[in-house]
Amino acid sequence: MAMRKRLGELLLEAGRITAAQLGMALKRKEQRGGRLASSLLELGLAGESELLTLLAAQQGVPAVDLSKSIIALEHLALVPRAVAEQNLILPLGLIQGQIALGMVTPDDVNIKGEVQFVTGRSVKPYLVLEGRLKKVLALAYAQKEAFGRFWRGERAGQPVGSEPADGYLCVIAEKLPEPDVEIVIDEDPGPMEVADTDIVEVTEEVAAKPVVLVVDDDPEIVTMLQVALQKQGYEVLTANRGDTALETILAKKPHLVLLDAMLPGMHGFEVCQKVKSSPAHRQTRIIMLSALYRGWRIAGDIRSVYGADDYVEKPFHLRPLLAKVKAILAGRHEAAEAEENETVDARAFYDRGMALYQDKKYDEAETVLREACANAPLSARVHYALANVLIVRNRVFEAMHEYEETIALKADMFTPLRNLAILYQRQGFRRKAAEMWERALNCAPDDETKVNVREQLLKLI
Repeated sequence: MAMRKRLGELLLEAGRITAAQLGMALKRKEQRGGRLASSLLELGLAGESELLTLLAAQQGVPAVDLSKSIIALEHLALVPRAVAEQNLILPLGLIQGQIALGMVTPDDVNIKGEVQFVTGRSVKPYLVLEGRLKKVLALAYAQKEAFGRFWRGERAGQPVGSEPADGYLCVIAEKLPEPDVEIVIDEDPGPMEVADTDIVEVTEEVAAKPVVLVVDDDPEIVTMLQVALQKQGYEVLTANRGDTALETILAKKPHLVLLDAMLPGMHGFEVCQKVKSSPAHRQTRIIMLSALYRGWRIAGDIRSVYGADDYVEKPFHLRPLLAKVKAILAGRHEAAEAEENETVDARAFYDRGMALYQDKKYDEAETVLREACANAPLSARVHYALANVLIVRNRVFEAMHEYEETIALKADMFTPLRNLAILYQRQGFRRKAAEMWERALNCAPDDETKVNVREQLLKLI
């Protein structure tokens, strides 16, 4: 993908400012810190909507003009004020259960991972201007503490007293070319396969060596732990991405996982939550490792929210960590026996849900398929079926979440990747749309489809 042009270059090319005005803004930025867009706004050289329109196109994500928005202050409870101020983020609202998060740096995966961790909700990032955000943070949280209901931008259109219950966001999205393909909905995705489900019987095999999976994107840490564990008599598997770690857990069923929190592909906490929510895999012991989550991200929260068996802060001492591994594995057999009979056959829920869907009883189908998801959270096919029902019900953001769950569990499923690409493109998320088209290209079922997908991708890059 071509290198991004800087904001100053875009404004000059569009004839919106002169070189002298750009120099003035850059000087102010150097003196006061912050970002160029905030300096341009403060000097009156560019309007907020104009700046956001250019930045949305530059960064490939939609933006929110806070001056024209209304925020329901109850949503601020999702993120503590200190965390919002430290990371320059603002919870703007809930969109079909997902957090619309105002961010100065919407591509910062660490911040999005932190918010997902503390809230247990997936995040949709929206770009906001830094200077504006700092002012709104202080005012909005103060109004919430004073029991106010709404924060209003000075140019918000709705009269006082007639605010929508969930607030109003003035979203500015890049106008992307409309994909010339439509979403494909499989009315019959096929039966659940044993390999796809969590419903296989849990048995405790007697292994010559306990199996430990080490997951970290730092190769030095992986090597250190691998050598130390092997000396202790463990069989060691390794992974350096969250998605490949989940695949390894499902395929190899290690007894214990040493799991870093910040990982490419899938956040470590998300991996932990998926494994611990599965009746067939929750006996897998998990020790989370992280250098980032301290203070308000306490170990107790990690255990209670995500089900981790223990938590160790980095940097760590090797001997105490090995002692934790030994102690946790010693207690695993008894726990596994207690859980062996707790697995639930999700196939009946899945079959019933698909029958209701084919009968166009969408409300009932969604309810039953959510039961299937609860009992088989690691089944890609169940999430895929639920996503299709949600699309029919026009619950786009919820459907996108279920398609994301599908491809996190089975990365080479073409149709969910294709559908996600279309949905992201229609919502103005150019970078995510391009990513999904590229992934779909790599697993297209035939040459004709591959040509079509490549055409869609080329429109965005």
